[in-house]
Amino acid sequence: DEIKNGMKAEEESQLDYEAQMEAAQQLHDELVAKKVSLEGAIAKRSDERSAEIEDKNDNEKLLQDEVDYKKSITPDCDWILGAFDGRAKARTSEMNGLVGAKEFLVGKSSLIEMSKTATFDDS
Repeated sequence: DEIKNGMKAEEESQLDYEAQMEAAQQLHDELVAKKVSLEGAIAKRSDERSAEIEDKNDNEKLLQDEVDYKKSITPDCDWILGAFDGRAKARTSEMNGLVGAKEFLVGKSSLIEMSKTATFDDS
């Protein structure tokens, strides 16, 4: 009877061992799959990060170009802003002068035409 109990215990131990090995193998397979998945995610994130860094560098270059352009036009813009009122007054004065000259010339031509058609009679 002791041999039967020993064999039965051995059989149970073997079944427990096989169940534990199967569970361990399943866990191992899951962990390997998880590792592969994580490595893929890390590689993808690394590629995305590289692309973001490249975009950031391009954007920084574009920003620097804009800053340099603004710096290059600032003196001209400042001069135009400072001289705008004076130039506007000068243009207004010039326009008024041209209008006055035009009116003067229109008046002269009217006088010339009147003198051609009108005659003086001193008698």
